[in-house]
Amino acid sequence: DVSIARIWVEHTKAGAWIYNGTDVRITGCRFRNLIADGVNLCVATTRSLVENCTARGTGDDCFAIWPAAFDQGYVDAAVVPGENIIRRCTGQLTFLANGAAIYGGANNRIEDCAFIDIGTGCGVLLSTTFPTADPARGVDNNFSGRTVVRNVQILRGGGYDHSWEWRGAIQICLDRRSISGLTIENVEIRDSFSYGFTVVAPGAQRGEGMLSGVTIDNLRIANPGLAANEFAGIRIGENAA
Repeated sequence: DVSIARIWVEHTKAGAWIYNGTDVRITGCRFRNLIADGVNLCVATTRSLVENCTARGTGDDCFAIWPAAFDQGYVDAAVVPGENIIRRCTGQLTFLANGAAIYGGANNRIEDCAFIDIGTGCGVLLSTTFPTADPARGVDNNFSGRTVVRNVQILRGGGYDHSWEWRGAIQICLDRRSISGLTIENVEIRDSFSYGFTVVAPGAQRGEGMLSGVTIDNLRIANPGLAANEFAGIRIGENAA
């Protein structure tokens, strides 16, 4: 039941990093020129909203949902993190990472957002690169329910991640875990630096390259591949299933 409203944060590490928040509202804030994330809803954060915020010049994701499972006493195995929303937000000009990213959890949503000039990664990344499970403690916060990306515009995204490779303007990354239950609808991608939409599966070698229960509707990709002619509008990695 916390509200953070109309705050301007600049020249520090992260704008707002929430552990185990419930019913948190972050509204009308500006996050500028940061070393790390604009906003990260982390660990067991549930039913929280980031709305009408802008993040520009971040050194990590502008907006992120990461239900991490740290073995440091922060995690309550009885809590299923999720039901978080990033809505009517704008991310711009990262110098590392992505406009928005979801790394797991239940029924999280990104809606009515714009991501512009994301030259270091995706406009939107849905990924299992970061750990969300602790089997010894019975914690598994991988994607569940229905994760939604809806009514999103990405202008000049899909840049080069220096520790990875070229990222799509939207990317589904099957890494530590497979992913199920995604809805992507009403998304416009224009002038992407590389691919418009990608599915990659670095986890396939560990049996984690399966994408299931996914619907994609009204995905519009115009003029992809500003960086080179080799980039297509859509790329599906050969290991993805």
